[in-house]
Amino acid sequence: MKNLSVFALATNDHLVQPEEFEDIKAATPALAILTDFRSHKPHMVDSHLEASEALELMRGENVTIKLVVDAHKEFVGVISLDDLSHHRMLLKQAELHLKHDELLVRDLMHSRTEIRAIDYEQFRKCTVGDIVSTLKKSHREYLLVVDKEAHHIRGIVSASEIASRLHTPVEIEKELTFMDIFSAVAVKVH
Repeated sequence: MKNLSVFALATNDHLVQPEEFEDIKAATPALAILTDFRSHKPHMVDSHLEASEALELMRGENVTIKLVVDAHKEFVGVISLDDLSHHRMLLKQAELHLKHDELLVRDLMHSRTEIRAIDYEQFRKCTVGDIVSTLKKSHREYLLVVDKEAHHIRGIVSASEIASRLHTPVEIEKELTFMDIFSAVAVKVH
């Protein structure tokens, strides 16, 4: 066995974060941006947690997105900091006739039926640029990465995480819904 050298930390040694490195480019293999749940525990939040608590938790952990799980730790949805914005919470409280402390993560999350994914086998053969293009074309802020053969959710990729690693904005245009078009037309009519 080797005997390794042990030393004290220097005063200028600091905890490094992935976004500090400029090693990610559009041509970088996509696997470089995947937090693979096979080797890293996913960021999860319980669906019955109060929305305001989830917001504090995510801010404290400096996390922009979490997978939502039920009491059995089964995946039921995704929640982002944007979903937990003050404006969205107020709208949902009014819609559901709830008090601030009654609003739960499950009330604001995107359910698993709304979420889109890409196959892990396809993902591992593409580049960061391919993922950015796919996010933009599908009007998605994030996509799950799924091993279709094993039926395992292997990871998640998000525009915000890619933007921080690329050191450049990745803007995703919202897909227009019928309500968006109707609202725009109604404003012009009045």
